[in-house]
Amino acid sequence: MAKTTAPLLSLGSSGTIGKTITYAKWRGVPYARQRVVPANPQSTQQTVIRSTFALLREMWKLAPARLTEVWNSFASGRPFTGMNKFVGENVRVLKYEPDMANFIGSPGAKGGLPPDSVVLASAGAGALTATFTVPAAPVGWAIVEAVSVVFLDQAPDGIFDGVITSAFDAVAPYVPTFAGLAAGDYIVASWLKWEKPDGSFAYSVGLTGTQTVA
Repeated sequence: MAKTTAPLLSLGSSGTIGKTITYAKWRGVPYARQRVVPANPQSTQQTVIRSTFALLREMWKLAPARLTEVWNSFASGRPFTGMNKFVGENVRVLKYEPDMANFIGSPGAKGGLPPDSVVLASAGAGALTATFTVPAAPVGWAIVEAVSVVFLDQAPDGIFDGVITSAFDAVAPYVPTFAGLAAGDYIVASWLKWEKPDGSFAYSVGLTGTQTVA
């Protein structure tokens, strides 16, 4: 790509000349490059990745605020968005998989400590619980809440089915509880939100498990 200060033929050139050179702008900077005909690969692996990408984009649109805030915090001050990172990281671990067991609910942000463990359990018809065991807080730190997000397990390269629901518990022993769920196998992603001594928030990496709901 060649950056130009006064593109050939016109001070405001854009488009392709002679099927050879393309003029355009990127973030307000004019440039010229060799014309490239876009490919549209349709191999099985490429199709799976595209489908997984599309499913994750749809999940992001439906995601509750407690899920998106973690990824947006992680992306703050970096050259990508929370949505970009959510999709990219999960495509990496979910492509070619038969289910969503590797789903990343939280990448961690600002140094939050993770739960020691999260135990999932059925809590009767349409309900489940996530019981957290938490680490000792560093000096001046405090747990704001324990967060879990649930959605139906499914093939990552299909059309997203169902909704994404979050629950939280701000008081020990930290047991986020879900009710009104349809029967099925659920992915449960869980993490801790912390408040640091300066009043800012930190998030732990997530722990992911599966739980069957009757």
